[in-house]
Amino acid sequence: MGTRRARRSPARQGLAQVGLRLALLAADLVARSVPAPVAYALADLGGRLWYRASPARRRVVEENLRRVCAATGRPERGRAFRSLVRRAFVEHARYYLELLRAPHYPMAGIERHVVAEDWDRWVAVFRGGAVVALPHLGNFEPYGTFVVKHGIRAVAPVEEIRPRALFDFLRARRASGRVELVPLSRARGPLLAALRRGEVAALVADRDLTGDGIAVTLFGHPVTLPAGPASLALITGRPLIGARCLRVGPDRFSGRAWLVDVPRTGERRRDIEALTRALARGFEEAIAEAPEQWWGAFQPFWPDLRSAERRRLVADRTRARGRTAA
Repeated sequence: MGTRRARRSPARQGLAQVGLRLALLAADLVARSVPAPVAYALADLGGRLWYRASPARRRVVEENLRRVCAATGRPERGRAFRSLVRRAFVEHARYYLELLRAPHYPMAGIERHVVAEDWDRWVAVFRGGAVVALPHLGNFEPYGTFVVKHGIRAVAPVEEIRPRALFDFLRARRASGRVELVPLSRARGPLLAALRRGEVAALVADRDLTGDGIAVTLFGHPVTLPAGPASLALITGRPLIGARCLRVGPDRFSGRAWLVDVPRTGERRRDIEALTRALARGFEEAIAEAPEQWWGAFQPFWPDLRSAERRRLVADRTRARGRTAA
């Protein structure tokens, strides 16, 4: 009997993969075919339902955004704060919708969707090669399409996720499939090579996945950010640019970039630390523009919040086992 179950398992997995691919293709078809007002109304409804149905996720978002609000003078409790948190769920649902819609924005008309502030200044910088670091804020995919449309080649690392069908689906749609994506675990070599060719290396850099990054302060609390953007800039001599792209309406976005620079000491470690801290200050300013669009808030962001969340999960599992035993 155990052998038969093992033999059926690959077949079930295969069927699940096929089902997932069909569901993703159907979602893609619907997202690009439905008029924007209808598509965004459905996304907004989904976001509001998600907010109501996910108390654990809501708690995580509340704890993260409360710190942003405390540091920026916004209400940390009450109706206005609850509205901000609810809006964060709606904005995140819009991001997932746009991940399906953005690949179908016409390249020739991308300016109808994206306004890039000070583009005449930045286009020359990007064409000479640059490290571009972004937070999990708004939607940077259309900005990538805008950059590529102007003849600028870009390479970006992407976190590998499971199942593979979902990874392949999302990978094909990141920056409308026009940015070269490389697996995060093997990204350093391709990023360095791209920078040395005068291309753009684009990295989402407000989460330190390994936990061994540079100590910074974000919104008054200690956290680490990855050293990669600063390190790549120093190794190659290319400028480090911070950037963000905010959603300003259905299928409409506004991108802004800024130079991240500090006096050099000649000691690489100290220079990496100083550049990363300057980048963190830029991220603070960008997130403060629209905290509800910071989807980094959907995971415990600061180390003490991650530890508290792990303790809560352990306690919840312990209580569940106790109820089952009773």
